[in-house]
Amino acid sequence: MGRVLSRHSKLRGELRADLVHDVRVALRRCTLIAEVMKQLDPGGDWKTLRRTGRELFKQLGELRDTQALLEWLERLALPGDESVPLLAEFLKTKYERDQSAAEKSVRDFDRKKWRESEKELNGHYRHVLADRRACESLVYRMWESVRDLHRSAQKSRSRIGYHRLRIGIKKFRYGVENFLPSLYAGWVAELKSLQDLLGEVHDLDVLAQVVVKDKRLSPEVHAAWLLRIEVERSSRLRRYHEKMSGQNSPLLTWREALPAERELRSTGLAELGEWAYFISPDLPRVRRVARLAVQLYDGLSNCKLISHDLNTDQRFVLRAAALLEEVGRFKKNKAHHKESYRMIRRFHPPPGWSKRDMELTALVARFHRRGLPRPDHKALKSFEPAVQQSVVLLAAILRLANAFHAKSYRAVRRLEVENSSGIILVRAWGLPDSDPLTAKLAEARRLLEFAAHHPIRVLAPSARIASPQLMKPVQRSDAA
Repeated sequence: MGRVLSRHSKLRGELRADLVHDVRVALRRCTLIAEVMKQLDPGGDWKTLRRTGRELFKQLGELRDTQALLEWLERLALPGDESVPLLAEFLKTKYERDQSAAEKSVRDFDRKKWRESEKELNGHYRHVLADRRACESLVYRMWESVRDLHRSAQKSRSRIGYHRLRIGIKKFRYGVENFLPSLYAGWVAELKSLQDLLGEVHDLDVLAQVVVKDKRLSPEVHAAWLLRIEVERSSRLRRYHEKMSGQNSPLLTWREALPAERELRSTGLAELGEWAYFISPDLPRVRRVARLAVQLYDGLSNCKLISHDLNTDQRFVLRAAALLEEVGRFKKNKAHHKESYRMIRRFHPPPGWSKRDMELTALVARFHRRGLPRPDHKALKSFEPAVQQSVVLLAAILRLANAFHAKSYRAVRRLEVENSSGIILVRAWGLPDSDPLTAKLAEARRLLEFAAHHPIRVLAPSARIASPQLMKPVQRSDAA
């Protein structure tokens, strides 16, 4: 954002092509960051940042496109071609209009508002930048977009397809530069080369449209120009496809440096954690509850009380639900668990997570308080019985973890679970020996007993429970 201001100061002197390009690149970087951050940080005023620079970026883009077209016209012109002055006249007239509009947008650019946005949003961006796992998740999203756009462009071979691919590669380049700068140095040359090739293809497509729309030219002149343009365009597309095909394709190189498939769930969870950071009102409490919930889950799993047959990683779902259980307070405090359910369902699944995973996460967060989960609940009844039982169990674990955050239990820092002859003992480190269970903790324990099908006792670490002893039957004698 500081680079935008410094380049803008120089631009107010004259609209040179290199200065116009520098300002647009700086604005595009800021716009890309705002586009990525607005989903993670809905409380930040990223919309104002984008709105402040939108008109300047648009008008400078129009001017830069016209400058590029004039350069291409000069490069492709044949000696003595009478159509060149006609096309040049049209483009120069357009350039004058674009220059006037660009000068106005430069004057109207609100530097004060831009500085205010810089002060407000700088810390938000840097917090995400410090979390490498979350940044890997964000960049992986962009890589997926480039991969899909590349496949689509290869299939359709259309002008629009290559235009969208050019924009996707451009976003990926600035995404890597600003969120994973350690990888950018090794990729920048390849990224810039691909971007330039597709940028020239786009310029040639626009020039072809200008030629076709000029009714002063004869059909023969149209055909001659379009042939020259197609030769240059095909040359650049051929070079692009040569670079992107085979075992040495940059797409494969970029993918190898990003998280492996088995790591995507962790990076996706980190992205969800960043979202929780920006909109959860009491993040330390949320993180503490999440830690206790995972300890409970691991203990019950070790006791063989959790089925792992479902096609869902329940541990990740539980941790995500614990981190996101209070995101609904961002919009309203009353019945926030229902708002959390709606917000989690609407969140675009991060890499490694499916829409179904987000649905289950939303359900577990929905039932972390108030009404108990019932099989006939409209949000639950669409799932098969095994999934319903899993949601009830995870919600019960999360309720018990939340109950340990009651005022009298805030000293509890660790939970351990053991199976004592069919009775599940939950030892709470930090719980006094003589402290009676509150109604909230007792209710949460009963729900977990119902979900786990075993009696549960909450004890202090030093407490002991008498295990039932097996009595041998009395042997009968003949005398008896």
